[in-house]
Amino acid sequence: MKSSLRFEFSLARRFLEENRSQTLLIILGIAIGVAVMVFLSALIDGLQANLIDKTVGRSPHIVISNDENAAAGAVKSKDGDRVLLLDATRKTMRPIVEWRNITNDLAADRRIKTVLPVVEGSGLIERGQVSRAILLKGFDLVKADQIYDISDSFVDGSPNIRDGAVLIGKDLAADLGVGAGEPIKLALSGRDSLTVVVDGVFDLGISSVNQRWLVMDQRRAAALLGLGDRINTIEMQVYDVLSADALAREWALRLPGYEVVSWQESNASLLAGLRSQSSSSYTIQFFVMMAVILGVASVLAISAVQKSKQIGILKAMGIRTASVSRVFMIQGLALGMGGTAGGLGLGLLMSKAFIVLAQQDYSLLLRPFTAAVIISATVLSATLAAYLPARQVSKIDPIEVIRNN
Repeated sequence: MKSSLRFEFSLARRFLEENRSQTLLIILGIAIGVAVMVFLSALIDGLQANLIDKTVGRSPHIVISNDENAAAGAVKSKDGDRVLLLDATRKTMRPIVEWRNITNDLAADRRIKTVLPVVEGSGLIERGQVSRAILLKGFDLVKADQIYDISDSFVDGSPNIRDGAVLIGKDLAADLGVGAGEPIKLALSGRDSLTVVVDGVFDLGISSVNQRWLVMDQRRAAALLGLGDRINTIEMQVYDVLSADALAREWALRLPGYEVVSWQESNASLLAGLRSQSSSSYTIQFFVMMAVILGVASVLAISAVQKSKQIGILKAMGIRTASVSRVFMIQGLALGMGGTAGGLGLGLLMSKAFIVLAQQDYSLLLRPFTAAVIISATVLSATLAAYLPARQVSKIDPIEVIRNN
């Protein structure tokens, strides 16, 4: 058996070396196809990773709240007529009382990276004659840094976050003309105005956040909003960003009565765009793979015709048809491996060149699993592409070949 395989490998190598230009041409064709697939995968995956990072890199992946629709009390009857008292689509945010038990359960889930209890409420900031509506956010500033990366986003003030610090967004600070170390007047519903000192100004890269957020410690915010030991929402980040939706559905079943929303649900249009990108990439790669298969099959079919005399003589000498067929399968394997190795290197080189020439603020990403799929699929396809010439070889009649010379 070993001698038979050694003979088949030797014969396959001889056939490939007899016409080196043809062999190099098909290897180049496979390499170009693989390079295109590698480049497309790295481009699409890199763009998606960068887009997801910019969208949810500094925001929670899952948010749990105690919202309830106001529809239950929206319509009442008066003198036999139904009267709309308020907007039925509006939601009211009820405080979460048993939040400690919930956060402990969430923290025990190894798929969840960070669990952040949050207090929030609306208010006004006044400075001189200027007033702006704000969203007061209260949370553990150190733990929140794991989600929002606030310490690396300071544009004014000390980046060393401490308890009791008051932080505001860059655009809000610009509107009020205030900087770190300066006082502002904070007015909350049902509370007397109080003066607080701004400890830092941040830029999270999201205009709505930079324009409205005023951030302070959770306990202080809860006291100002009259929530006591309660919170409004629980924000989370997970290790696998793309699994957030499935994880949110799972926790929604475990927490009936609470609203559990993932970033995918909040960014449905973005998710649809990412799926469209992936579908177009897979479609292009499929047709590139088909071109590689047809190229290998056609070259080996031509080789079978060219070598028909030698094959006929070998069969007349007692070489089995299956053995000769395996010679062509080995050729397909060798061509696939050679072309894949060259294409992988060429694709990575194209990716590097694109990054340099495009001069954009993103990187290309080739996942190991994707590279493994491209390599194995190409090698397997090139090997299977040899089936057609191998089948053609099996039909060669050695007597007819010798008779016709």
